[in-house]
Amino acid sequence: MKYQELCETIIEKVGGKDNVKDVSHCITRLRFHLKDESKADTEGLKATKGVIDVIQAGGQYQVVVGSAVEAIYTDLLQVGGFSAEPAVDMNPDAAKDLARENEKKQDPFTRLLGVISEILQPILGVLMAGGFIKSMLALCSVAGWLESTSSTYVVLSAIGDSVFYFFPLIIGFTSAKRFGLKPVMGMALGGILVYPTLVALMSNDPIYTIGAGTIFEANVYGDIFGIPLVMQSYSSTIIPAIFVVWFASKVHKALYDRLPSLVTTFLSNILTLFICGIVGLVVIGPVTTVLSNLVAAFIMALINFQPAIAGFVIGTFWSLLVMFGLHWGIIPLWFLDVATYGYDLINPLVYAGGCAIIGAVIGVMVRTKDANENAEVNVPALVSSIFGVNEPALYAILIPRKKLMWATFISAGIGGAIAGAAGAKLYSFGASGPLGFPSFINPAGIDAGFIGLLISGVAAFVCALIAALAIGTAKDAGNKGFTLKVE
Repeated sequence: MKYQELCETIIEKVGGKDNVKDVSHCITRLRFHLKDESKADTEGLKATKGVIDVIQAGGQYQVVVGSAVEAIYTDLLQVGGFSAEPAVDMNPDAAKDLARENEKKQDPFTRLLGVISEILQPILGVLMAGGFIKSMLALCSVAGWLESTSSTYVVLSAIGDSVFYFFPLIIGFTSAKRFGLKPVMGMALGGILVYPTLVALMSNDPIYTIGAGTIFEANVYGDIFGIPLVMQSYSSTIIPAIFVVWFASKVHKALYDRLPSLVTTFLSNILTLFICGIVGLVVIGPVTTVLSNLVAAFIMALINFQPAIAGFVIGTFWSLLVMFGLHWGIIPLWFLDVATYGYDLINPLVYAGGCAIIGAVIGVMVRTKDANENAEVNVPALVSSIFGVNEPALYAILIPRKKLMWATFISAGIGGAIAGAAGAKLYSFGASGPLGFPSFINPAGIDAGFIGLLISGVAAFVCALIAALAIGTAKDAGNKGFTLKVE
């Protein structure tokens, strides 16, 4: 074993095998639950070659070893005879009950963020990889090094965008593990939301429209047993898949407990997939669509009332709308406005959000003492955000740090308010993120709106940077975000 000597030293310094309840790992750290932390030789561990730092937080004894953590962890399990699961003398059910009790004491939004963090934690690495590839591809396209019509571009785009396009399928897998459902069932349910044939329906004209002229307006592209099929794009969304899988976990358990034992396994799987697949498409999906329309109507009312106030509200909550998949009722308005009036007033209000996220990430990079975390998480997230791919930074850096997340969102709101007050307009569609600022230049020349837009981006960046430097890099107490536990 390559790291046998290091592993033997670590085990000795944490107080020996008998002092270890269980051990897992994240992207740079070995995470121990020790029976008695006072038995650990923390200073001796810090002085050990191969150990970067030792951190005691959240009831865990964390040994930072860097990017080789997976290989070290594998050797550690063999040397110490450990398992990634809790030790035998621990009661797993009691531990789960305690975790659920702790969740109940939190407010609903905090609980939801905690669940999202757990569901997203195994995806972080591939999310970073996909975001980085998309960013580099955008750079090649903007620089004119690669034509967007070339087969090379198409293939590379598919490689980078796959994790985002099929996000509901991937979320279905990790959600199922979180809610106690078979992961393959979660994948199947998530896959329904992005099934190519169903997605293709939206390229056709709708058969008819429900609630035309109201905030409940929805296009119907078919039916399921006579029930209207309302479709929207679920690509890159999280919440619809999470709720479908959560519902499926309840249905599967109910069926498993009530069906005759002779056919339990067979029928419970069939009925769960059948029932929950339909419910996802005709209930959960349409509810998301209605909520999107409500948000769009609210935003238009705010803009008509006072653009600066609208900019603050939209700028602050835009990332949350994207996370919940509620932004799809707004995006079509951008294209409709540009096509109808030659400009759009909504898009400039969210422009500063990308600048705020960049500022927050840079602040975290400056404050963090972990060079490996910078190299493996923060730098890729920064590069992705520069090119308009904010998911890696949002999920890996902001969600596990709720104070910083809200500070960043408010910074984006400040930028949105400035853009709204200046009357910034979007005239064309170009690059995503901060690099897309030329799209806001008036064809007649630079105007006050464009100058206001640039100021909004700078203001959001500076506010978020200062917030990150002040708040620091500590994650929320008890936050499990992105602890990549090997099973």
